Amino acid sequence: MAGTMVPIALLLALVQSDRAVAVASGAGAAYALGNAVGGPVIGRLMDRRGPAPVLRITGPVAGGLLTATALGASSAPTGLLFAAACCAGLATAPVGASARAIWQDLTDDEDLRKRAYAFESTLSELLFVLGPSVVSALGWLLGARTALLATAVLLATGAVGYGQAGVVRRRAGAPARRAPRRDTRRGAAALSVLAAIALTAALSSALAVAVTAALRGQGSAAELAGSLVALQSVGSVAGGLVYGARSRGGDTFRRYIRLLVILTLALAALPTAVLAHRAGLSAAWTLVLLGGLLALSGLPMAPTGAEEFQLIGEMTARHRMTEAFAGVGSFIAVGGALGSAVTGAVADGAGSVAALGVPAACTCAALLLTLAARRPIAAVVAAAREEDRVPATTPDIESHSHEH
Repeated sequence: MAGTMVPIALLLALVQSDRAVAVASGAGAAYALGNAVGGPVIGRLMDRRGPAPVLRITGPVAGGLLTATALGASSAPTGLLFAAACCAGLATAPVGASARAIWQDLTDDEDLRKRAYAFESTLSELLFVLGPSVVSALGWLLGARTALLATAVLLATGAVGYGQAGVVRRRAGAPARRAPRRDTRRGAAALSVLAAIALTAALSSALAVAVTAALRGQGSAAELAGSLVALQSVGSVAGGLVYGARSRGGDTFRRYIRLLVILTLALAALPTAVLAHRAGLSAAWTLVLLGGLLALSGLPMAPTGAEEFQLIGEMTARHRMTEAFAGVGSFIAVGGALGSAVTGAVADGAGSVAALGVPAACTCAALLLTLAARRPIAAVVAAAREEDRVPATTPDIESHSHEH
């Protein structure tokens, strides 16, 4: 949960320390940038050395840097705060990616792994709601700087504690392997799936901006945007729980495509709320309609995320799994940042109806990208399975960077 708490904790701590909002948001962006760059690097190290020894170092380092940021929030130079936040992001280990990688070793039961991915995707939705809420509560009760200090402690102890779990300590580093021959199909498949994941991540940040623009356009309090967007997370949690409880047949690619189609259609209905208001629907009923549409559009979100991770897992050899999943996290971060920026420009230039159409456009583009790379994706899945059957080479042979 600490990962979802850091950006808002940095923002509140610096604003409460009389820093400009631009400085406070810049520190959060510096942390996110550092995490996007450092995640795959630490993930690769965890694959090669084992997660436990890496976490014993990175957890305290990341927590210490965030603690230093909290202590210097009111007096440290802005550049130093940005550097500390960025380095904290660089040192934050991809614990979620490590957990997904370990699932591949815990069981060969495909159905059980699918359920695990669905559970993880649902849990992520809950944490994205609970994390900022916990920070806000701590900030109100104890002060924003204390909330950031608590977040730093949670980040450090959580990483070290996860590293002490028996199954994590037993996961040894994988010997170096001779990388498979590069080809255009592998690159096309990896880029298509990662771009699709970035696009589906963009829809969440795009929604926050689009809903805010819609509320302002109809004269409602913009502060309600957070509560309305939270309804989509509620729908996502419900959808994830139902999806995870079911046994699913067919291959992962087809399930992912079906879910992208459903998600696109559900999101495409969002602009009708603004159009209904313009046609005479009262502001109060427009909020009810928009909230209902958001909750319905959330139902396929966690299942879609689960199949995304399942597909990445099938495309990646086991000895590169943590690095690959950490790379996915980097694309999610980039997609989220771009979604917010693009939707803001669309809202200013074309209005709230067009802005509410951006999330559906994102998932539609993800669908088309994935369909266009269908054959390369199938080839990469087959190649990853074959690579898992090839014995490791001697440790002095250096493996190449992963294709994702």
